[in-house]
Amino acid sequence: MFSTKYVGLKMKIICFYNNYPQLSTSFSEVDVPLFYMKPDTSILTNNRPFYIPEFVEQLYCQVELVLKINKLGKYIQENFAPTYFQEIATGVNFFDKEKLNKAIEKGLPWESSCVFENSAAISPFYDKENFGPLDTIRLKLVKNNTEIFQGDTSACIYSSEQLISFISQYFTMKTGDILFLGSPIIPISLAINDLIEVYLGEEKTMKFRIK
Repeated sequence: MFSTKYVGLKMKIICFYNNYPQLSTSFSEVDVPLFYMKPDTSILTNNRPFYIPEFVEQLYCQVELVLKINKLGKYIQENFAPTYFQEIATGVNFFDKEKLNKAIEKGLPWESSCVFENSAAISPFYDKENFGPLDTIRLKLVKNNTEIFQGDTSACIYSSEQLISFISQYFTMKTGDILFLGSPIIPISLAINDLIEVYLGEEKTMKFRIK
């Protein structure tokens, strides 16, 4: 069973950037999770098409495991972190690769490359108990019915427990807050009319077009 309900209008959308080896190399000297935040206007649901903003130079996406916080918490210990969420989803995190690379090279903030409208597509939420341990889940993206990209969450550098504990040091976690945990799949380039399908294990969770 799944839920399409998004709790609250002022939830935090927290995206972890360096949780998998293919992206952590840009910050090899950093030994803690890096994160940025998206506004709630970034959320795209119900398989609605994603319209490429006119200012985007190179549209890319990542498929990520997403958690939804289900109760209030601050300074959460790792061993209690699993009790702070019950539902998981898949997320497609859109970003402008050209702007992102330029910002990283110059040491500038990269929000303008990845927090634009509808840049966080999220599937319905599913009970986490349906999918077994979160560190062994397979994510898959199918592009235009043929190209298949897949990866396993076992490659993550920081567990969901570590990420929840870490981020709760900075601010109180509230019911409805959403965490994008990073992607085990390489970033995928996108263009107008591409068809995207996303799987959580064997469950197809999203299917939509790029416009």
